[in-house]
Amino acid sequence: MDRLQAMHTFRAVVEAGSFAGGARKLELSNAMVSKQIAKLETSLGVRLLTRTTRRLQLTAEGERYLNGASRLLDELQELEAGLGEQRGEVRGRLRLSAPLDFGVRALMPALQAFERRHPAVMLDVVLEDRRVDPVAEDFDLVVRIGELEDSSLIARPLMDMPRHVYAAPEYLARHGTPTHPAELRGHRCLHYSLAREGHYWHFQVDSAPYRVRIRPVMACNNGRALTEAAIRGMGLVYKPAFLGEPEVEAGRLVRVLDEFSVAPISVHLLYAEREFIPARLRALVDTLLEHFAETRT
Repeated sequence: MDRLQAMHTFRAVVEAGSFAGGARKLELSNAMVSKQIAKLETSLGVRLLTRTTRRLQLTAEGERYLNGASRLLDELQELEAGLGEQRGEVRGRLRLSAPLDFGVRALMPALQAFERRHPAVMLDVVLEDRRVDPVAEDFDLVVRIGELEDSSLIARPLMDMPRHVYAAPEYLARHGTPTHPAELRGHRCLHYSLAREGHYWHFQVDSAPYRVRIRPVMACNNGRALTEAAIRGMGLVYKPAFLGEPEVEAGRLVRVLDEFSVAPISVHLLYAEREFIPARLRALVDTLLEHFAETRT
């Protein structure tokens, strides 16, 4: 049995959540994957996975083996990538975390540009709306929206993300167009439930910060869903331009309260400080900075 291949297969099965998913990821047959895991368990003398008709679950021994095997596989990949980078190649695996909506709508075009330049780099992209710890969770790079906490991480400014209040023409025809942020208290507002500002929307009035506590008629943890609700005339939404502007261009939404200059949100790239920054990580950071410098609006 090829022990490294068996480790690789085991990790793929766990990451995919099933033997079939691991087989698809590795482009192997289900029977071959099952055989490799069975041989691995036999050679170790322990059960690594418990199998039911609905899911796989790691045993305590499986959890321990996965952690150790992943560390060895990553170190081997790092070694091989480092040797390649000494020859001027950019290759290996990069694990990237970003917020869901930003990742889907704004980040993917930049990653497409990176993939075309560096096709030998495998990107493992995790999109979720929580503040991950790059070091503890083994991410090479994290896209962070909003204020930064004090830390030892390297922070590179990526962009200032404009925000606007949007509404469907249908909504404004039925409920009227607000002319001052204070009027939002009487409007139907759609709220992003994960917003760090709580139920406050922020503006500039007479060159001074001004915030309004809204009373949402609907809250949701997904920005794209809120934008869709606004398109359907359900209320006003306070969202970044990358979500709202395509709908404005299509005539499905309009911007309101523009004269009160909603403050933009800062977006940064975060990564751990280390003695040696892999060439693939430097290449990804440079590509993202270049892309967003060209697309700022």
